[in-house]
Amino acid sequence: MSEDKSTDEVIEDIKETVEDVVEDVKETVEDIVEDVKETAADAVDAVEEAVDNAKPALMKLKEENPKVFYGAIAGIVIVLGFIFLSGGSKSVKQHAPTAVSIGQSYTLKAPNSVGETTLKILKVPGSMASFDNPEDVVCNAPAGTLVTARGFQDAFGKSQLFVQVEIQQEVADCRQGAKGWTLKNNLK
Repeated sequence: MSEDKSTDEVIEDIKETVEDVVEDVKETVEDIVEDVKETAADAVDAVEEAVDNAKPALMKLKEENPKVFYGAIAGIVIVLGFIFLSGGSKSVKQHAPTAVSIGQSYTLKAPNSVGETTLKILKVPGSMASFDNPEDVVCNAPAGTLVTARGFQDAFGKSQLFVQVEIQQEVADCRQGAKGWTLKNNLK
């Protein structure tokens, strides 16, 4: 029987050892679980902070101080309304048309353009199709070309809208003495 007791004692020792190991494993697992919970909480806090930092400044202002937010919008609307409803200047700048006389010399200008421009001198006054058809163009005179007024043509209900001009000097593809039509506004 002494052998049985020793076997029983060995079994008892093994049981105690297993219980101690199980207890240690439980404590270790509980510590790990606690660490995971803390890490998850820290991660959630970091994500929430990142989301708060990612909000545009106007959204934060709207949430934190809505009176200032809506007051600023109202101020912008009032300023824009004032600008749009105030209207423009009462004085309108208009260039006085040049008084054109037959036989007088003038310089060609392009009042509606910026920089160096050429003006089409046309064979027929007032024909819009002439601008697209090269056969209807006498020549292309650069702004600043000297011309002499030779005649007038009424068009579209306006008196003397077109002026027949004679090129005084050879320039670009215009030869001296070439005659054609241009708008009265193109003379200076």
